[in-house]
Amino acid sequence: MSIRSVVTVIITALGLAVLSAGPAFAHAELIGSSPAADSSVASVTEVSVTAGEELLNIGENAEGFVIAVSDADGAFYGDGCVSVQGDTASMDVKLSLRGTYTVAYRVISDDGHPVEGSFTFDFEGDANESNLVRYVGRPVCGETPVTLVDETTEPTEPTEPSVISTAPPIVPPAPGADLTPWIGLATIPLVVGAIWILIRLLGKKDSEDNLV
Repeated sequence: MSIRSVVTVIITALGLAVLSAGPAFAHAELIGSSPAADSSVASVTEVSVTAGEELLNIGENAEGFVIAVSDADGAFYGDGCVSVQGDTASMDVKLSLRGTYTVAYRVISDDGHPVEGSFTFDFEGDANESNLVRYVGRPVCGETPVTLVDETTEPTEPTEPSVISTAPPIVPPAPGADLTPWIGLATIPLVVGAIWILIRLLGKKDSEDNLV
C-alpha cells in the first residue's frame, strides 16, 4: 500500500469518528422564548425560554436556573421562582409600564450543560403607570425583594409644631412713604409725659397754698 493510500485511509477514519461523535458533544441551545425576542406584545403574565432538548429537572423552584426581567431603568420584575417543564423554563411576571424590557436567562440542559443569554422585547402598556411594583435587585425565589420605593424614599423626620403669633406684625414704613402717621404716633408718649408732669406740678402748688 502506498503512502498516499495510507494517508487517505487515516483521514477517512478520522472523519467518520468526528461525525459519529458529533451528537454526543452536542449541547442544548435556545430555540424560542415567550415573548419572542425583539417582539412587541400587549400583555405579559409569564416569561419563558425553550431549549432544543430537555432541561434538567431539579425540583421545585429550579435552583440554578435564572430568569431575570428588567426595564430600561434597571429595575426588576417577577418573584425569581423558575419552573421547569420538559424543554421549557418559565417565571411568572406582571408588567404594566410601557417600555423595552430585557430578559436574561440561565438554564441547564439534561446533560448538565448551561445555556445562557439575553433578549429584549417591547411592552405596549401604560405610559404613565403610577402603581408600579418593581425591585432594586434581581428577585431570588423565597426571599423578600427590596422594592424600588423602599430603596429611594427616605423617611422624613417629624417636625416640631410652630407657635403662631396672633399679634399683627409691626411693619416699618417703606422708603419714600408718607411719614406723617408715624410722626403722630411717635409724639403720643411725649404728650402723655407732659400731662403727667403738669399734674404733678399743679398738685404740688395746691399743697403749698394749703400750708400758707
